[in-house]
Amino acid sequence: MRLRVNGVARWDTARSVHPSTNVRAAPRGYTLVEILVVLVVMGLAAALVAPAFIPRSTEQGALQALTERARLIAIRRGEGVSLHIESSGGWRIEGLTSMKEGAIAVGRVADPPFSAVTLVFSPLGTSGPDVESTVAALRLGLNPLTCEAHAS
Repeated sequence: MRLRVNGVARWDTARSVHPSTNVRAAPRGYTLVEILVVLVVMGLAAALVAPAFIPRSTEQGALQALTERARLIAIRRGEGVSLHIESSGGWRIEGLTSMKEGAIAVGRVADPPFSAVTLVFSPLGTSGPDVESTVAALRLGLNPLTCEAHAS
């Protein structure tokens, strides 16, 4: 549309009006900034939701979870603890310096070992089987230095 300003003909670029209908044309499409904002928001939403749909690749067995629990108890209490697993499946965690208190935790494992085993955990996070349980710990598939299950 041509306008006359001070005697000079100029195109009106502020309004986009179709010359034959005098109707303002609707803007078409999205700007690059709008598309990028939508992509960033969708990416953040996917990053927050994705871990719920991804299965855990390492399933801990009952024995591995129990040894990790005993290790954490030793670290949190700041004292050595022992984990006794009986051949019947019963287990108990006891403090080494506070034996008068009794067991810290007790329970049963679903798949008991064939022989009793005692594992000792230090407050620094290190662990190992006691001298009498070394062979039994090896048969269970535990690393003799860390009491963690061997990767199989």
